[in-house]
Amino acid sequence: MTTNLSTQIRPGTYTIDPDRSTCRLIATHVFGLKPVDATMTVHQGTITVADDPARSTASAEIATASFRSDDAKRNRDIRGKRFLDAVRFPVIAFRSTGFDDGRLTGVLNVRGQDSPVTLELGTAEPTGDGCRFTATCTVDRVAAGVKTGRAIVGRTVHISLDLYCAG
Repeated sequence: MTTNLSTQIRPGTYTIDPDRSTCRLIATHVFGLKPVDATMTVHQGTITVADDPARSTASAEIATASFRSDDAKRNRDIRGKRFLDAVRFPVIAFRSTGFDDGRLTGVLNVRGQDSPVTLELGTAEPTGDGCRFTATCTVDRVAAGVKTGRAIVGRTVHISLDLYCAG
């Protein structure tokens, strides 16, 4: 979906509201056969909508210790040293490098390693107190620095963001 930021959202800098925003992840395990649905908290971030949409920017941090699925053992494993290592790397960071035709390109930093990522913007709409953005992307977790569990955990992670911003 192509989203025209210039006609839907007033130019300015918006702060992501962590209490209203969600980051949903879907991956697979058991040799890539069983889907795993999880959430993480968007800890902080800003979205700047420019008069020229191509100059718009975004940055965000996701708290690695916030990983939640329906399995307590999995949650501990994913937060632990083998996967996200939440103690050494408390955040997953994103910073944009460009915006064109509804796609936000950028750099994702996981476990101290940068990898390119492209977010497909879905919704950009004003709300009573700011705006709401939705976006999706697929991340190659091995390329992003999470190399453990290749035989049992699927390589791709599908991410859906629903961001409420004040501004």
